Amino acid sequence: MLVIGISGSPRKNGNTDLLLDAVLEGSASNGAEVKKFYLSDSVCSGCLGCGRCADTGSCNIDDYISEIYDCIGRADAVILTSPIYFESISSWMKTFIDRGQFLWSNNLDQSHSKKGLFISVAARLNTDFVCVEKTIRIFFKTLGFHQEKSLLFPGFEEPGSILDAPFALEEAREAGRKLVVERSH
Repeated sequence: MLVIGISGSPRKNGNTDLLLDAVLEGSASNGAEVKKFYLSDSVCSGCLGCGRCADTGSCNIDDYISEIYDCIGRADAVILTSPIYFESISSWMKTFIDRGQFLWSNNLDQSHSKKGLFISVAARLNTDFVCVEKTIRIFFKTLGFHQEKSLLFPGFEEPGSILDAPFALEEAREAGRKLVVERSH
């Protein structure tokens, strides 16, 4: 079983990244192969709206995002993570999602047997995650993945402050274990 984690945060070892590591650790502890991508590792183009994907069935831009989408095609589970910026996902995650237009264009017949998980961290305690969750839910559906759940953590502004909430890291590890256990049955 292959579990892929995709970090939409620019901060390595920040709160979102630490939670992603915990999920991947939980999946690996149940025998899954895990792979992690940082969207901020490379400057990638957003969707150009060229429409070629409707004809070719794939994105015409060949960059780091294409490599990630190739890996998703082999994955059994995908974890998406993003901090909240102005009540939305990061620009890295938005660019990544927009580049999935070729999947929408393919209008694939999808069984939704693969699993998805979303993790988000926000600085404000009263953050509204509704718009973010809708975007992620539609994206998972387009990928052909069933979104298992969202792990949403408001009130963690300082990098690494999630470490002061061991319940959050354990919840993330358990979610990672559950992705593997439910898929193997």
